[in-house]
Amino acid sequence: MKNALSIHMEMPPALANALQQELRERLRMAVQERWYADEFRLIPDGFRAGAILTAYPALAAQKKTLGALQAAIKEQA
Repeated sequence: MKNALSIHMEMPPALANALQQELRERLRMAVQERWYADEFRLIPDGFRAGAILTAYPALAAQKKTLGALQAAIKEQA
């Protein structure tokens, strides 16, 4: 990815788990909030989440952050 940023963070496992739960819940709520919006209602279920993430880059970034955090937590265990 050209011009990509790399972010390195260190935190105790308890904080990482708390952040993971918070990010997961916020992402779930944000996607759910938009799921039946007129903009996305006619998109088939299998493609709707991707369409929402494409339309809202901040949510896509949150999903990517959550994935990286989950991988780091799994690696630590």
